[in-house]
Amino acid sequence: MDVELLHSINVHMEERGSSSSAYVVPIKRIFILSDDTEERCVVVAIPQTLNKDVDVGHKRIYVDVRTTPDRKYRACVMLANGAVALTEAAVAGAAPLQYGRLMIVWMFADEIAASEYPFLDAANEALQRASCLIDTHAHPELRSANLHRGTKRTVIEVFDTFDVDGYITN
Repeated sequence: MDVELLHSINVHMEERGSSSSAYVVPIKRIFILSDDTEERCVVVAIPQTLNKDVDVGHKRIYVDVRTTPDRKYRACVMLANGAVALTEAAVAGAAPLQYGRLMIVWMFADEIAASEYPFLDAANEALQRASCLIDTHAHPELRSANLHRGTKRTVIEVFDTFDVDGYITN
């Protein structure tokens, strides 16, 4: 893995004072590959969370509409057994439908992990429907509670997204 890039992401997170952000990165850059793939992955940086607190091995994803702190609605893909809400902007930036998978690199407080989630037409269509629903019917009933379904655990919401092509943009 490109340790320098991961360090840059950590510095960027510290400078912003953010508890969670997503960075869309060419997969050949993060994993230092020599092939010509255009595939991109998402680095989910959650430096205040331990790896044991997120089930990154759980492969089922679903779509939910979440409310941002400034009360805007965002279509999100729910990862890690519903523990993490990843904004549509990060997913779209990675273009997972082209490769049939969504690659995630997790940056936790205690370690770095990687996960691969199947991403097929049904997931893409669900994300598009949620986005359209937000655009046309932004009603209070869309508002999701900020709790993990069926538990008292808070969902980690990752709304801030940055595109990394050799540098980090704001």
